[in-house]
Amino acid sequence: MKVRVTHHAGVRMQQRAISADMLERLLEFGHSRFNGRGTQIVTFPKQSKLKEQLSHQEFVSLERHLDLYAVVSLDDELLTVGYRTRHIRLH
Repeated sequence: MKVRVTHHAGVRMQQRAISADMLERLLEFGHSRFNGRGTQIVTFPKQSKLKEQLSHQEFVSLERHLDLYAVVSLDDELLTVGYRTRHIRLH
């Protein structure tokens, strides 16, 4: 999924030390769900599913970022990114 990074998302990436490479991996391997507010939330799938898709070395490099999420608009703009500290509610 190709997205255009908004200014706000770029600032959040910098504040939260999220690299462009990590964002790219999230968008490539992540699971997307619509939240009912005109956006979609992208998160990494469960560890077991991710382990099946990646080599051991790739999984180890991603393991500490598994709580990463991205909010993407319907017209493929990255609105914000962050790390989940609690459950994300979908309406």
